[in-house]
Amino acid sequence: MDKIMRRVRMAEGQVARRCKRKAVGRALERKAERKSEVRNKEATHQLKAARQARLEDWKMGDLAPKRDLTLDQWGNYWGSVSIARARLSIAITPEERKARSAWCSGPKYICIKPGDRVVVTEGSFKDKIGFVDEIDTKFMTVSIKDTLRTNISIPGYMLNSDSDDPVQVFDGRVPVSAVRLVHPLPHPVTGKMRDVIIRELKAINVNFDRPTREVTYDRVIPGENVVIPWPKEEPVVYPDNDADTLRIDVEQRTFVPTLLRPPMPESIIDELRNRYSMFRTRHTEEYIAQKEAEEAAKKAKKKSVESMMTPVQEFNRQQREMRRARGQPELTPEMLEKIGLVIDKNRVQRGFPAVEVEVEVKEKEEEVPAPRFAAPMTPKPTEDRPVV
Repeated sequence: MDKIMRRVRMAEGQVARRCKRKAVGRALERKAERKSEVRNKEATHQLKAARQARLEDWKMGDLAPKRDLTLDQWGNYWGSVSIARARLSIAITPEERKARSAWCSGPKYICIKPGDRVVVTEGSFKDKIGFVDEIDTKFMTVSIKDTLRTNISIPGYMLNSDSDDPVQVFDGRVPVSAVRLVHPLPHPVTGKMRDVIIRELKAINVNFDRPTREVTYDRVIPGENVVIPWPKEEPVVYPDNDADTLRIDVEQRTFVPTLLRPPMPESIIDELRNRYSMFRTRHTEEYIAQKEAEEAAKKAKKKSVESMMTPVQEFNRQQREMRRARGQPELTPEMLEKIGLVIDKNRVQRGFPAVEVEVEVKEKEEEVPAPRFAAPMTPKPTEDRPVV
């Protein structure tokens, strides 16, 4: 019954955890949907405002209002967008992340890196080619160097002084699904090299390096088996400043420990390593003496328990000591002869020919031991009784 109840509790816990995961996932999806709605509302509002302004300019002519002096309901100046809309920093669902990076092998092994040459295939920057500057794998967006320039409205709390312009030029971002890789490939007929827009990429030869915890893989064009090389990464240059410490000063030995004093105060040792680590091999003398005393107490307790024995245990112990002192039994020639006779008798019973062995057996008169108990009483015959 306890096993059944334990199984029921385990099943209830599994269902509760599953429901909790689903609830968290639904909450995140709703949050992303709300942020997406806000982003779409801003874009829809600006689109409607642009249509209304175009209509008013056409009808009113010189009497049309000056819209470049006011802010819209989102706090944006005329001809600019918010920072969140320019950077596309709005939470998206896992399905949207997969959809945006489907053409480049998905979000786990994305096949584009900073330095790749890409072309924009959607939006107002369509057909523009540039080099990837940064990839945001959280929102699956990409920024192209000196290509996606747009005007953004800077909030008042982000301005350093009143002289700063509230509208500034900013490098915007586009989704990964809105770009495609551009790479030079030979023409199948003429063999001349020309730029080709690669519509799909796939990751192959995935390798996980355990020491460095890095994942390396190659990218290939599906169906063509053409491996696209990765862009060359420029080495990181760290400029030297006046406040930097020179290497010659870092490698200079300024402390030489001696046998008369420890290399550091004893109070700092526990801060540098875990005092209660299970992998510790060097201990203090007090700790070693304490552990030895505990082991001695355990052995003494075990001996005291062994000294408290019942009479039966004492008798069994004496018998074991006697058998141990007597040693292993040895077979005498007479015993070996009897064993041979028994083996020969069994062979004859099984149908094998008997083996003639000359055995001299000394006949001894065996004394019949006296019965230990009295002979059992024979039951008296029952008397015939008349049948009534």
